[in-house]
Amino acid sequence: MTSIVRALGRSLRSRNYRLFFAGQSISLIGTWLTRVATSWLVYRLTDSPLLLGLAGFVGQAPVFFLAPLGGAAADRTDRRRLLIFTQSASALLAGGLGALTLLAT
Repeated sequence: MTSIVRALGRSLRSRNYRLFFAGQSISLIGTWLTRVATSWLVYRLTDSPLLLGLAGFVGQAPVFFLAPLGGAAADRTDRRRLLIFTQSASALLAGGLGALTLLAT
């Protein structure tokens, strides 16, 4: 366990890694919040466990089906640009979902 802590301490000395780590942490928290809020909203609006499960499945299905394409894209493109693109697209989708939620309620 201590070797893992030492390795993490060494990697956090790099400014670029600290920026990457902080950005990914914020992104992951946003993803968690979006999933929880979407599930909560679906259940609140429908009171249907079936639709709640369907919303969970629909949220995970693209990851399952598009993962091979994402892996190929990561191997063939500049990872920094790909990361910026995917994070920007995720932010736009979250903003659109938020706007639609505000309009629907």
